[in-house]
Amino acid sequence: MICKRTDSSLRRNETGMSLAELMVAMFVLIVGVLGGVTLVITAIGGNGRNRQASNATVIAQMVTEKIMSVPANTSPTITLTDCAGTANNINTAGSTSGAGATLLNGTVDFSKTLGGTGAPLGYYMSFTDCGTSQRQATYDIRWNIQTISPYVKLITVSAKLKGAANDPKVFALPVTIRSMAGQGT
Repeated sequence: MICKRTDSSLRRNETGMSLAELMVAMFVLIVGVLGGVTLVITAIGGNGRNRQASNATVIAQMVTEKIMSVPANTSPTITLTDCAGTANNINTAGSTSGAGATLLNGTVDFSKTLGGTGAPLGYYMSFTDCGTSQRQATYDIRWNIQTISPYVKLITVSAKLKGAANDPKVFALPVTIRSMAGQGT
């Protein structure tokens, strides 16, 4: 009769993973997956902020160019129609101290109440941007016009997304564009 002997040391090496090893491996996998999900969510938020900052820049540039199209020694009110069909009046009159929105270190102070002293009527508007797939965003645009001389105006236009407040998914600092407009000869 042949008797088979098994070596217990060989059997222990071939037994597979213990429950503790499996739990450690699962923990490492979960930490990695959660890190990846967090990275994706952060990237999506950053993409949204960049998109709305780009839109705010384009709108501020458009308002700046509209104001710059008026000769510096004239002050007509011009109209800009947004995607929702709203006709917005743009006051182009300046003053030596600056007419329009209050400036803090060269940027518009958005804490001032619309229609009040820091944001007078004709120097602000809510502009609805045309978006893709029927998605529209409304931007708060304010400007200040300082008359440097009878032939030169300093124009400061700022824009920011309305309703973003301090929501980290969509909050971005206001975009400010400063330009000089002159009188041609």
